[in-house]
Amino acid sequence: MPATLPVRVPERVHHEVQVASRITGRSAAELIDEAWSLLKQAPDFEADLRASQKALASGDLKTVTDLIISAAARSKAQRIRE
Repeated sequence: MPATLPVRVPERVHHEVQVASRITGRSAAELIDEAWSLLKQAPDFEADLRASQKALASGDLKTVTDLIISAAARSKAQRIRE
């Protein structure tokens, strides 16, 4: 694994990653790297990211909120299908 840099995450996320690390025997960095790679494979990831960046840059919080709600709904629908 290449060099790592610190990232601030919510305490809950940190705890869950540490637990998963102990259970799987893999490092927290490996788990986060794998999760990020899977997230980037989501069909709408790049489009949502670009739209979010544009909305944040212009201060359009309604669009950011709408994008988050839409992504959450798609994610939930995907989980139901699986």
